[in-house]
Amino acid sequence: MNINYDIVVLGAGNAGLISALKLSKEGKKVLLIDNNSIPGGIATSTLKGQFEFENSLQKLTGMGSDDNKGIVRKIFDEFEINEKIEWIKLTEGYKLIKVGNTKEEYLIPLGVDEFIKKMEEYVPESKDKLSEFFELAKEIYNAMNYVYETNNIDYDYIKKTYPNFANTASYTLETVLKKLKLPTLLEQIITSYWINFGTSSMNLNFAHYISEFYKFIAFGGVIPKNRSFEISSTIEKLIRDSGADIWFNEEVIKINIENNQVKSVITKSGKTIFTNHLICNSSLNNICGKLIDYNSIPKDMIKLTNTRQLGLRAFNLSLGLNKSASELGIKNYMYYVYNSLDSNIELENIKKIDNYTMIITCLNVINPEASKDGTCILNATLYYSDDCYDKIFNETNYLKMEEKIQNKIIEHIENALEINIKEFIEEFNFNTPITYSKYNNANDGCIYGYLESNNDSILSRVLNKDEESLINGLRVCGSASYYGHSFESTYKNGYEIAIKTLKDIEKGE
Repeated sequence: MNINYDIVVLGAGNAGLISALKLSKEGKKVLLIDNNSIPGGIATSTLKGQFEFENSLQKLTGMGSDDNKGIVRKIFDEFEINEKIEWIKLTEGYKLIKVGNTKEEYLIPLGVDEFIKKMEEYVPESKDKLSEFFELAKEIYNAMNYVYETNNIDYDYIKKTYPNFANTASYTLETVLKKLKLPTLLEQIITSYWINFGTSSMNLNFAHYISEFYKFIAFGGVIPKNRSFEISSTIEKLIRDSGADIWFNEEVIKINIENNQVKSVITKSGKTIFTNHLICNSSLNNICGKLIDYNSIPKDMIKLTNTRQLGLRAFNLSLGLNKSASELGIKNYMYYVYNSLDSNIELENIKKIDNYTMIITCLNVINPEASKDGTCILNATLYYSDDCYDKIFNETNYLKMEEKIQNKIIEHIENALEINIKEFIEEFNFNTPITYSKYNNANDGCIYGYLESNNDSILSRVLNKDEESLINGLRVCGSASYYGHSFESTYKNGYEIAIKTLKDIEKGE
């Protein structure tokens, strides 16, 4: 029996879900395939005892405000997703903690005026400098939105309307900040958001970083009250209601290409699905290395795959504690914990096994109903790069090393937050790079997509995005695509790839 679809979408992560929803709403015959039993990829939750742990979402940006809607809100409004989800707005940014010989703590508030006021406490007489900085940041943010939302970019318009963007777009974050001559502490606080990109100020593109930093400070973020799985399951239902098919617990093992055109895919269960349009929520490494015969891959596609580096890896530990956040002394929702406030030094630190670099969240601080009274949920993500942990893991010591790293993370939490949690742990859930590799087909456990550098920045990828479509009918979405990782990026990317696929169909390509 032949199975035919207009479009097949591989992977029910954020990008794949939005792509399938957009395409099915446009009346196309769509099949969404995922090798897991539920939607969302790592954007889901895990139940342990009386606790529901969030696996990945710390904040969702891109919602904007009522009078200045962000891209995620626009997408969600189109499909009436917003009205189906109860959102909780972040009341503050994060607390920045430097551990080590001398401990330092800085609260990063939301709101430009609030940020400037708080920074005045840390660096007196910095108001004028910061006001100038945020004027520049706002221009860069608006310019980046123009680039994202415009198909045929008018460079003369950019030079006239956003002159500072035109002058700084090709430079690194470090280069431009040095030119601005901000006090060292201010520069370190402004660059402390680097962990969300996975590389340091000497590598990051200035325009991309500053636009994202400004967006977070100016417009804040939200989380869904019932975890990110609430978003994924809501979108899944909308996809089914629009007439598309979803196959869970199924895996595509081969993509058939003839004359540089997608023809069909073959699943692990032996099904052949015929289609000329395929959207892969996966990396080029998986697509080229596992799914397509080598002789069918264009040389430029192999070259592109080989030139990109993988981003950060991570361990994630969720703890269900039988004490409330206030009883434990936890006052903030989100903490960024570093060994050094210099992002370039910290990037080197995360290549070492004894690094402290992590983001800690406590859901109950902004969502008291996240768990029962008298309890709370802590989530800690420990980041690393290169192969520092690969060298110590083997088949015989895996479980022992898991336990050692769990204890290490707990000790780091206690040290950074100056609290005691060991004796109050009731439940826990631990994800390792191997978990991400098996569950989400993440190369080497990498959850950050491809490394963002100034030479291969999100800006440069977006400006050259059409050059990455090298096989007719095949488009790539998700964290390994041109917008990079993060919830906002993957929703935005999935939606845009769906529109490009619709245009491919209209043109008969």
